[in-house]
Amino acid sequence: TQIQPILLYASEIWALNSDTSIIERIHLFAMKRFLGVTARTPNTMVYGECGRFPLYVNAYVRCISYWLRLTRLPPERLPRKVYDMLVGLHEQNYTTWVHYIMITLYRHGFGVVWENQGAGHTKWFLKEFRTRLVDCFNQEWHSRLGSSERYSMYRLYKPSMCQSVFLSVLRHVQIRDLFIKFRLGISDLKCHKYRYRRDGNTSLKCPFCPHEETEVHFVFVCPKYCELRQQHIPGKFYRRPSLFRFAAIMSDSNASVTRQLAFYIYKAFALRNGGM
Repeated sequence: TQIQPILLYASEIWALNSDTSIIERIHLFAMKRFLGVTARTPNTMVYGECGRFPLYVNAYVRCISYWLRLTRLPPERLPRKVYDMLVGLHEQNYTTWVHYIMITLYRHGFGVVWENQGAGHTKWFLKEFRTRLVDCFNQEWHSRLGSSERYSMYRLYKPSMCQSVFLSVLRHVQIRDLFIKFRLGISDLKCHKYRYRRDGNTSLKCPFCPHEETEVHFVFVCPKYCELRQQHIPGKFYRRPSLFRFAAIMSDSNASVTRQLAFYIYKAFALRNGGM
């Protein structure tokens, strides 16, 4: 609310022909600080957990909104005269601000708005334009999830980009931080810690039993956490453990289930690390 207006100051002029990734770094930095994760945490997961889209979406909408205002100005107004001069230069194949407006509209399927030099219902069009930008980013986000093995577990319980329930449910900072790290695959579990070091010298076995320490094993199977499991996790999930049930409990929108799962993970890690 306070920083975005500063980052997007005068973006009506510069956003379409500048590298918006510069300001997006600040946006990502803020989201990662909010989630309590390190700078190396994948951006794809950060966007998914927060349910936010990049700042360029708002910047592009501001550009198009400003362009529509210019097209509606009377011919004698100075901003309109400048705009008409830019259109003339554009028609002479000069690359101007008008050129980037045209490219942006055509790229997102609104070429007819450029041809008509305006939209019939401005508010409706801007809403549609914003929706189109968000949809394009959503498609890109899903493509990233499906193209990398890094997200093989995460995409099972995060099928859509929306704000996760636990962000508004978990108030205890330590519990929330550990739950986030577990969801994003950056906890101390061996399947997370040694994800990129699976060689002959690295054992992925659970510290308490002969099975591999995976997320499903940690939550549903390991006998070390049996008592905790019975206290905090509904039996319908762990009595017949499976990847499907793990995805179901991780994506459950019930605040009570999410809270109890987070408590279980927090206490189980304390037990695993010798704290209980």
